[in-house]
Amino acid sequence: MRNSSRLLGVRLAVVSLAVAAFATWAAPSAIADANTDEIARQNAAAAAARAEVDTLSAQKAAAVQRAAAAQAVVQESSAVLVAASAKLADSETNLAGAQAVLAVAQQNLITAQRKDSETAGSLAQTQILLKASNNLVQQNQGALDAAQVLVGQMAREQYQQNTTLIGIVTVVTPTSTGSMNDKLQWATTMFETSATAITRLEDTQAKLADAKNQRAVLEARADIARKDAAAQLGQSQKAQKAASDAEAKVQAAVDANNAAKAAAAQAVAQDQADAAAQQAEVDSVNVRIAQRLADERAAQAAAAAAAARGKSGGTTPAPSSSSGLIKPIPGASITSPYGMRLHPILHIWKLHDGTDFGAGCGTPVHAAASGTVTEEYYNGGYGNRLFIDHGNVGGRFMTTSYNHLSGYAVRVGQHVTQGQVIAYVGTTGYSTGCHLHFMLWVNGTMVNPANYL
Repeated sequence: MRNSSRLLGVRLAVVSLAVAAFATWAAPSAIADANTDEIARQNAAAAAARAEVDTLSAQKAAAVQRAAAAQAVVQESSAVLVAASAKLADSETNLAGAQAVLAVAQQNLITAQRKDSETAGSLAQTQILLKASNNLVQQNQGALDAAQVLVGQMAREQYQQNTTLIGIVTVVTPTSTGSMNDKLQWATTMFETSATAITRLEDTQAKLADAKNQRAVLEARADIARKDAAAQLGQSQKAQKAASDAEAKVQAAVDANNAAKAAAAQAVAQDQADAAAQQAEVDSVNVRIAQRLADERAAQAAAAAAAARGKSGGTTPAPSSSSGLIKPIPGASITSPYGMRLHPILHIWKLHDGTDFGAGCGTPVHAAASGTVTEEYYNGGYGNRLFIDHGNVGGRFMTTSYNHLSGYAVRVGQHVTQGQVIAYVGTTGYSTGCHLHFMLWVNGTMVNPANYL
């Protein structure tokens, strides 16, 4: 009965070891499969993040170009519009940059999470192997304890029966030949059983020592895996914080960009309204110049008729000049010519109705020809304006206008001579820098001043 129990125990131990071995093989395999799928998914996400970085970099480059265009000098435009457009372009650049940083941070986070999965999987596999090793140590320890109990029991039985004296007893004790053979067989069996138990005990002790050594190795590996996992978790947490910070910056950039868009849209609407008002100003000036031209021609006709009748008096005709016009700012270069041009902000074609001369604010402005100052006033688009009717210049009736002035040197009704200082360069009205916007009407029609200078 006792041997049957021992045999059953051995069989159970073998089954337990087989189950543990299967668990040791199967569990890491399942974890490895799961980790492979997760790593594949994270690699795909990282590739998508890299593609997004490339796209955002291209968008950032385009935004930088738009910012450069918006910051270019637009001399006849609202300074508010230019500033709002430049701010919007900068905001778009910042937004694109923030989005690119976010994409990189997200890519780094994906990489960190992938490493998390790898280190966690390695740790899990090592822990499963360690658990199986602990079970094996416990089973070997149990087997060793059982073997030690068995050997001890056998030793006690032999001691109690004094079997070591079997040879002497056999010799000195009278007995039959059959009885003697039985005693010798019994002694041999007892000796062989004791030797087998001791050998089994030694084998079990060796197995236990091997299991403990393997457990020590696995414990060391598990410790390293835990440290690696902890370190990687720290890196992952840093990557997560960087991604969160980048996301917050993107949101702030989006909010700023939306505000800049709203401000730019408002500035564009205002500039469009101002452009309509400026066109109304042009129409009004054209009407006034046409009326003065008509009055001058009527006066000259009346004077000529009166002279033909031999009468004197009336308006004296304006003197004719064949010297033409001179530059209102000697030596100044033309920064923007007369003609149609694409507005860099509004993106519409519009007439630049004069010739711009570059000069610092306060630079003296000279009369392009002799004549009479007819108007001085401020306009929202042209700033401080001054008009001179020159009368007949080379057979044509001419009027000039000087705009964006910082101040006047003459007054309305005053006669001025060619080259006389009449005003000073400024940047009033729709102007983003100091310059003179010079305009010319010939026979009541606006023309390109460069053709007459």
